[in-house]
Amino acid sequence: MSSILQSTRNTRALPTGEIRYIRSDVPENLSDKEIRWLLENHIITIVDLRSDEEAAEKPCILKEQKGFRYFHLPVTGGGDTPKSLEHLHTIYQQMVDEQMELF
Repeated sequence: MSSILQSTRNTRALPTGEIRYIRSDVPENLSDKEIRWLLENHIITIVDLRSDEEAAEKPCILKEQKGFRYFHLPVTGGGDTPKSLEHLHTIYQQMVDEQMELF
């Protein structure tokens, strides 16, 4: 699988029909060209779902970058193993909803 950004291993558009939402591994070494591309494509809100430890170990460079909004919402599973694709979606939604309630 190829990545939209050359400096990341797994950046890809979510299946919405447009490049409005992307998911990625941590963007820790983006080039100036990649940062400009994100800004030009209005991809400016960063939601970091990694644990506190992961975020501290490999910080997202966009956190302090002008033009971007960074939110750290660590999502940790409640230990529930998904039993189906629908169940997986439910688990993910619950994890994100729990974090959103903090705002």
